[in-house]
Amino acid sequence: MSNDAFGFSIDMTVRNEWRNVDLLRTSVQNCFTAVFADVDGCHAIAMVTGELLENALKYGDWVSGDRAMFRLRVHGQLNQVVEVSVQNPLKADDANGNTLVKAIEWINSFPKPEAAYRARMLQIAQNDEDESPSRLGLVRIAFEGNCRLAAKIVDGHVTVTAALDLSSSAAG
Repeated sequence: MSNDAFGFSIDMTVRNEWRNVDLLRTSVQNCFTAVFADVDGCHAIAMVTGELLENALKYGDWVSGDRAMFRLRVHGQLNQVVEVSVQNPLKADDANGNTLVKAIEWINSFPKPEAAYRARMLQIAQNDEDESPSRLGLVRIAFEGNCRLAAKIVDGHVTVTAALDLSSSAAG
């Protein structure tokens, strides 16, 4: 690591409770506000963290076996790329895992997250049916967080990672 590179990492296992989403979102934002001068970057990291945690709670398998926890990892280097990863249990036969991977592949097929967001909004606007769910969440995370998403399914767990480019951020 060079003298101007400042690495950081948050890596923890957390109980799968809704109140923990806001606690972690606020904690992540406060931690990064203490490090970054770029308040918008701090908000983006916190928003992405909260949204990925919410998705994990909504779509995770919290019934089978000993599955009361999910894992949050935020790491990177100051003024570079920050990765936010959330891992949660997933039932082996759960279609949500494949739907998630396909949704992220679709988002990444666009040159920029904004283009994917616009395309999804247009799809929703042109659809006469009451589609539930809207499947807008991941697209919104990519767009508002200006990040690239990835997902992998391994051994009954799904991990979603968002890579945010903060190279324009300045240290405080």
